[in-house]
Amino acid sequence: MTSKAFCPAHVTGFFTVSEHHFQLEKVGSRGAGFSLDMGAYTEVDVGGNDWEITVNGEKSSFLLVEKVLGNFAPGGRVKINTDVPFSQGLGMSGACALSAGLAVCAETGGEKEEAIRQAHNAEVFCRTGLGDVIAQSIGGFEVRLKEGLPPYGKIQKTEIEKEIVIAIMGQPLITTNVLTDAGLSEWIRMIGGECMDKFLPENGFDRFLDISYHFAEETKFVKGPVRKAFQVADQYGKGSMCMIGNSVFFVGDTDKLYEVLSEVTDRVFVANIDNQGARLI
Repeated sequence: MTSKAFCPAHVTGFFTVSEHHFQLEKVGSRGAGFSLDMGAYTEVDVGGNDWEITVNGEKSSFLLVEKVLGNFAPGGRVKINTDVPFSQGLGMSGACALSAGLAVCAETGGEKEEAIRQAHNAEVFCRTGLGDVIAQSIGGFEVRLKEGLPPYGKIQKTEIEKEIVIAIMGQPLITTNVLTDAGLSEWIRMIGGECMDKFLPENGFDRFLDISYHFAEETKFVKGPVRKAFQVADQYGKGSMCMIGNSVFFVGDTDKLYEVLSEVTDRVFVANIDNQGARLI
């Protein structure tokens, strides 16, 4: 028997990293973002003593996914296909981990909550992300009010209908390099905390777009091609940089945004907000 699951991609507009904690469930990020109806599709077939993983048709040694799967079965075959690239601020590491966890739980009789917990813990341990899995588990436009998994963490979800234009503007940015840089983490913590304070009194989606742009500028992440994307797209909508990647997101005149961004990159996607979150398919 083969079980299949989907986990949406996720975009964070702004965030602040949590202090270190020995209990992984209490580690995460405060911030805001949204899930997309593009993401990771994973098939799992349990059996054997080792895990054989393929990602987009290529055999892969995917430690993050193996750490999740190993909690439920000793081995099997895993096939992952993704709609969007890794290391571009689209939460694909978390999407692979969570979709694999849901699929293997369907094979072994495990609970969804345990799949979420193991995917979050694995991502925090591997330093590939902090808040994506929690947000991806519920979908929609979310505000992560307190870091960590519930009940330690607190997350607020709003279901909205929005068409999002995503453009990949440069080479991947490795999240691990950012999260393990003490100086950069402290800078993000300071700017991100200020952004959360500004956002929470009036936490609508339009306000989210404004604060996200402010965060990208204040953290100095915006460089080169990303700056060019801002210049060509700003007159047709609002948006910012996908955290953390050389990619941007915009909401507005979708056709014009797609047109002008396609003039500066050949990797432009149009997606909708996914309000369901990770699920079996």
